[in-house]
Amino acid sequence: MRRTSYTPYIALFVAVFITTSLPFPFTMGLRSVAIASLSPSWSGLNSMKRASLQLLTLPTVKEHKSKDVEGRIEELQRENQALSLQLDNLREWLLCEDRVDEQLEMLKEIRDEEDIDSSLADFFQRRGIEVSKILELQMQSIPAKVVFREPVSWSSFVWINVGEKHNKALGREVISKNSPVVVNGCLVGIVEDVRNCQSRVRLITDARLTPSVRTIRGKQQNEQLWQQLESVFRTLEARNDLFHSSEEQQAFASFFSRIKSRISVDTQDRYLAKGELHGGSAPLWRSRGSLLEGIGFNYDRSDKEGPARDLRSGRPLASYSSLETLSILKEGDLLVTSGLDGVFPAGIPVAIVKKVENLREGSSAYELKAEAAAGSLNDLSTVLVLPAMNFDNAL
Repeated sequence: MRRTSYTPYIALFVAVFITTSLPFPFTMGLRSVAIASLSPSWSGLNSMKRASLQLLTLPTVKEHKSKDVEGRIEELQRENQALSLQLDNLREWLLCEDRVDEQLEMLKEIRDEEDIDSSLADFFQRRGIEVSKILELQMQSIPAKVVFREPVSWSSFVWINVGEKHNKALGREVISKNSPVVVNGCLVGIVEDVRNCQSRVRLITDARLTPSVRTIRGKQQNEQLWQQLESVFRTLEARNDLFHSSEEQQAFASFFSRIKSRISVDTQDRYLAKGELHGGSAPLWRSRGSLLEGIGFNYDRSDKEGPARDLRSGRPLASYSSLETLSILKEGDLLVTSGLDGVFPAGIPVAIVKKVENLREGSSAYELKAEAAAGSLNDLSTVLVLPAMNFDNAL
């Protein structure tokens, strides 16, 4: 009677156990190497596949004309796709220039306010330094295209088509570890791994990325909202086919004008609760959710922006009791990077508060739900990479 050998099963079990027990950084390194190695050759393999299929299915004389038409259609589709990619890159460049203009205008307004109101000179000086740093980073930034996104890590990573090769071509290091990645001026992730021609970006919807943020309520919050509304307004304004009559279109324009007049009211920015954000995606089990979770939001220590405030009432503590009482956190507040994490420069919009959780009994901080200020990250195509912040020289 032949004996059954269990050696292959034992070896398979041991191999699976070792593979699933490997540390996360090691497995991510293997995935990075595999993707960076195979991604450049993927288009070449697809081209060879199309060429082989064309050779195997040579058209007959009768089919020649129809095949030519089909080939021309496919060629036009490829050209259209290439033009779309070029338009995306051009649009990102134009948006980048618009953002630079906005930052310059904001810097000018801050300088003017500083000259007018001497009592808030320190406040406007800090804002001027903050805007200057972001402006400097934006002027050195470069656009990049998302070239690969794993379905199993959809909400955690994307690969972009810039790397060390582009740093050498530019003569300076722009793409490096901890380079912030933005869309329309809003944070969407950070460069985590740089290869020769590609880089891996960890998205803010990943649970392992936890930027330190701060609540802003006032002028910058209103400007962020108006930028989003204006983008929608410009798109709809050019679509005459969506309106039944010129009166309806005029009413629509009048409505937006009223909203703008209310939003553009000159209000002072108030810097309130501080905390951390993170996504809900975890290794191996990924979701396409775009909501972010916030933890540790309070204002229990005074800083340059103001005094410590009571967690529940928002009343200033100690000798600052004469100041106005403000809720330290509420729905609609804008969350921007605070710079306290030592990774991101202060002042980059990250998210908008959607829900503030009820304060738990005995808790010393709020939890919240927020939505990325850049909108849904499921359809990322073109992004902007900023140089990593040199905090040693910046502070």
